Amino acid sequence: MYKLFLCLRYLRSKVFAYFAVLGVALCVWMMLVSVSVMTGFLNKIELAAKGLFGDIIIEGRGERGLAWYDEFIAKMKREVPEVEAAGPFILGLGILRVENDRNFRQHVQIAGIRLPGRAEMTDFETGLFVQAGNPAPTFDPPIAQAIAAIKKHRLEMRKIVQREFAKELAKLPEARQTATIENLQMLRLTLGDKSLTPKQRDLLYRIDNAVWLQNQALRHLELARKKQGQMTRLREQLRSAQAGAKTEADKQIAADKIAALQLQIDDLVDLTRLEPPADRVILGLGIPGLSFRTDIGETVRYLVPGHRVILQVAPLGKALQMTGVSLNSRKFTVIDDSRTDVSSIDSKLVYVPFETLQQLNNMQAEFDADDPSIMLAPACCNQIHIKVKGQPSEGDLRKIAGKIQGLWQEFARGYADKPTLLAPAIGDVSVDTWRQRQMAVVGPIEQQRTLVVIIMAIMSIVAVALVFVILYTIVVQKTREIGVLKALGASGWGVAGLFFAYGAAIGLLGAAIGILAGYYTTKNINSIQDWADSMFGLRVWTRKSFMFECIPNEVDWNMACFIVAGAIAAGLVGALIPAIRAARMEPVEALRYE
Repeated sequence: MYKLFLCLRYLRSKVFAYFAVLGVALCVWMMLVSVSVMTGFLNKIELAAKGLFGDIIIEGRGERGLAWYDEFIAKMKREVPEVEAAGPFILGLGILRVENDRNFRQHVQIAGIRLPGRAEMTDFETGLFVQAGNPAPTFDPPIAQAIAAIKKHRLEMRKIVQREFAKELAKLPEARQTATIENLQMLRLTLGDKSLTPKQRDLLYRIDNAVWLQNQALRHLELARKKQGQMTRLREQLRSAQAGAKTEADKQIAADKIAALQLQIDDLVDLTRLEPPADRVILGLGIPGLSFRTDIGETVRYLVPGHRVILQVAPLGKALQMTGVSLNSRKFTVIDDSRTDVSSIDSKLVYVPFETLQQLNNMQAEFDADDPSIMLAPACCNQIHIKVKGQPSEGDLRKIAGKIQGLWQEFARGYADKPTLLAPAIGDVSVDTWRQRQMAVVGPIEQQRTLVVIIMAIMSIVAVALVFVILYTIVVQKTREIGVLKALGASGWGVAGLFFAYGAAIGLLGAAIGILAGYYTTKNINSIQDWADSMFGLRVWTRKSFMFECIPNEVDWNMACFIVAGAIAAGLVGALIPAIRAARMEPVEALRYE
């Protein structure tokens, strides 16, 4: 009991003990914030990687691809119970161009995917613009949904204008403010270029350009929606005409009407300016030149659903030759865009229907020209993406990947007598987990996180030194009190326990303060940075470069537990020598101490 009493007494009475508590709290705070943010990066990358690849990836070596993929997927689902879903994937190279813009060219990677099956094995739908959260996204969403998404985006752009030009707009009458925001050219004329900073002029020009381009797309979509209604009615008339022709005479009479209706439908298809679903594209939101980001990470889109682009694909499939290679070109209608929050993905990838890219990449099945029933070469894909049931660890995923590798070898032997032109040989595939695929990205961040922990641990030696100095000072100052305690019967271990408890209390109190401060700092780290930027122009995290809407702000509670344990251990280590010195004091000598 006396140990607790004296421990609390020393904590209250010794003001310099608060410096030790503050030192421990500072170390805990820095370590928790740093580790939580870096762990947040890793979690974001994991979510993005799984959203693109799934849990496990099968890939053929080189550009030859994987043959008989649908048959293998069916076999894998039957014989590997851990597999929840799987699907083929093609990754090609090409050039993205915008219709009616001869100056825009961008090298991109083109992903061929199957929708809605893609959503069964990845989180692809969570990053979509038009179909966000739709569990069954397609390349043919309702036009009304695309129009609604664009109009919602326009409201977000309006908020940007209101925020960035708040002072200038406040000088105008209220009725004129609304009209001015809707007409950015009027805003520019009203405010005058000279009254705006270069940054404001640039922002105003970009938003004005985005509004003009979005208006074009909206007109196309509105026209398409109107024409689709007409096409629906014409198709109903076409079906009625076809169904009503019972006799040969009726069929002859209806033939002209059917041909006329079909011609009208074809004309309307051309007028809609929308390519068929097989020729629709989902753009990566970070592709340079198709959007821009404000300083605080808001995205403004130039290209939206309804615009048309041209993809020129380098055919890396079966027909690739070293000379005379020509790009396969096709027009696509933009129907959505995708965001994974990883710059290397969002700035390079566009998504098209799997079978479409298979043709453009020369990976479709080939048949004998004289006898189409004879297959000369099977259709191929680059990869197979697999989703595993539950939330398995990396070790479990590697075991499942090994099982799938063995199954592929067995499968390949069974198809040895089939057409195998450019089909991979036995063992000529790699089966990796998502982490193995992303090790080039994940590895350095994990190493940096470990380095940060080591640096912070070294800095924590300061806290140990503070505890040591303070406790040693107390032992020296309280020598007579220690002598009295031992004279009254306190054991050496009892006296040592007093100072160990004191050191642990400093560590625990400092850890509690540090964890609390770290929690609020991490949770509000984006607001803190915005404040620092507005007050001092200091922005450590440039969101438009990192392609994250916000700094990761989830606290790593597992690491927090280790940090608290480390803080208490630091207090105990700092108390070790003073406690031993106090325990070894002789009562008589201690009582004589002046």
